[in-house]
Amino acid sequence: MKKILLILLLLQSIIFANQTDVILEEIKQLRIDTNKRFEVMQKNMDKRFDQVDKRFEQVDRRFEQVDKRFDTVFNILYILMGLVFASPFIAIYLRDKKEESDRKNFDIVKGLLYTMRELAQDDEKIARSLRASNLM
Repeated sequence: MKKILLILLLLQSIIFANQTDVILEEIKQLRIDTNKRFEVMQKNMDKRFDQVDKRFEQVDRRFEQVDKRFDTVFNILYILMGLVFASPFIAIYLRDKKEESDRKNFDIVKGLLYTMRELAQDDEKIARSLRASNLM
């Protein structure tokens, strides 16, 4: 009986050894398959990340374009604000320049009138003309 048990035990270990080899082979195959699947998944993820990177680059370019537009708008606004703030000073300058020109012209006319009045004392024709225009 002991011999039979020993033979059965030996047969069982041989069968189990054959099965362990098969099981180990299947495990190795599963590992290879899972590694291949992970590689495929990794490649797909890399492609998606590349696509996302490209999209972010496009968005960055858009933001740069918008920044340039804002810079242009701000420059125009700065110019307009400068003109608004400078316009009173320009108006004052032009007014003063016009007043100076008007003063010169007034002085010339005043001098002519004075000269005409002096001439009118000697010439009756000039005196009548000045009286007719209410300048004397």
